[in-house]
Amino acid sequence: MVMDILEMDAIFALNQLQSNAATLEKSREKRKLSNSMHRQRENDCSKYCLRSGINFDQLDTLPVIHIAGTKGKGTTSAFCESILRQHGYKTGFFSSPHLISVRERIRLNGKPIDKIDFIKYFWSVHEKLENNKENETDMPPYFQFLTILAFNIFLSEKVDVAVVEVGIGGEYDCTNILRKVPVVGITSLGMDHTSLLGNTIEEIAWQKSGIMKPDCKAFTVPQASNALKVLQNRSIEKNCSLQIVPDFNEYEFETNMKQLQNKLTDVQQINASLAIQLSYAFMNIDSSKINEKTVQGLLNCRWPGRTQILDTSMARFFLDGAHTIESLAKCIEWFTKQIGVSDNENILIFNVTGDRDSQQLLKLLNNVNFKNVIFVPNNAYAQDDNHLDQVNYNSPTNLQLKRCEDHKKIWENINKNKSIVNVYPSVSHALEMLKLHEKKPNVLVTGSLHLIGAVLKLIDPDLRLSTTVENEVQNIS
Repeated sequence: MVMDILEMDAIFALNQLQSNAATLEKSREKRKLSNSMHRQRENDCSKYCLRSGINFDQLDTLPVIHIAGTKGKGTTSAFCESILRQHGYKTGFFSSPHLISVRERIRLNGKPIDKIDFIKYFWSVHEKLENNKENETDMPPYFQFLTILAFNIFLSEKVDVAVVEVGIGGEYDCTNILRKVPVVGITSLGMDHTSLLGNTIEEIAWQKSGIMKPDCKAFTVPQASNALKVLQNRSIEKNCSLQIVPDFNEYEFETNMKQLQNKLTDVQQINASLAIQLSYAFMNIDSSKINEKTVQGLLNCRWPGRTQILDTSMARFFLDGAHTIESLAKCIEWFTKQIGVSDNENILIFNVTGDRDSQQLLKLLNNVNFKNVIFVPNNAYAQDDNHLDQVNYNSPTNLQLKRCEDHKKIWENINKNKSIVNVYPSVSHALEMLKLHEKKPNVLVTGSLHLIGAVLKLIDPDLRLSTTVENEVQNIS
């Protein structure tokens, strides 16, 4: 109980570093006008890193695999970490966003950092930054702070390798204060975060390739020709090698190839191929034949909220945080394949935030025959103040609710199947509605990983990741 209170105190202090929605919008507008704003953020991160007690010679000693991209960078990072851990490496893993607990973002040997260590390291870094402020507002924002915290933890814990997932972009992302990185990966590219990264695939490719470093080994998956050309030019500019990873089916596996092919979707196989190349390049071993430890790393990898199926007594949930046109198309393909010819009702729970094109995403979803469609903010409960890990000042509930109403209007305009459409104030309200169904429905939850997190908070709060939750969720609202 005492530890829970201490953890809440730390998370409350962390949340004070979030930008509010108005500040974020002003910042976006400025960034459209000048890249100097991007560079200033990177310089600030370097400054705060030094204040936290890490100099750059120390940071250079951290063995890192750095991964950027639009789609699949979290999954690729998770695969990569799991492979390396299976080979006996002590791993660190920094990712975002978290689903339920902020501690998920910083992992040691595959597990979220425990409460005691999180509290210890959090206040150590926070106090150093507080004590060296030049003015009242001179503290790093939320993601920068977590990045600096992760680097402090990985160095203190003496990890053998740190898998670091980029936040947004690459060139100006605060994780890119890393100067020496032996291996970098760039996953599938697409149009996302356009207000920050650019309005063309070439601009986005330029941003993502910013993580390339001199003499590093860079790998990417097959890309559109215009995006690939940018990556190739940047690799020359950065004086590093760039390789396109092979098709997953071209690998020679020592064992369990069929089991892997059955377990992994087509998209996951692309991400797995990239993870294999990244981990093998880091270990400096030949990837022509994939050993048993690698196979087990892929089979044992657990990464919730991405093509995850969870069976409960109230519904069969299909959870996927797809939020781009390309990733949502793959999500729909996966969902329809999984439900097959099921005569159970299909229900959609959807939300999307940021600068994403809701209309285009909903047009794709309209191709599925949903009996009920639910638009809901990314909150487990209507009053979420007591659940600090999921507080998001960047996207307050009132703005999310307004957007949900907009989504409802869009759906009613494009929908030909005459779905029943509702807006609810929280995920808990939506799940209460599911209890009214006599026959267990198929429920697709998509559009936002934060939405997935709110659902999992209610139906699998310990992230057990089994395919079945045996006990009915009680007292949701």
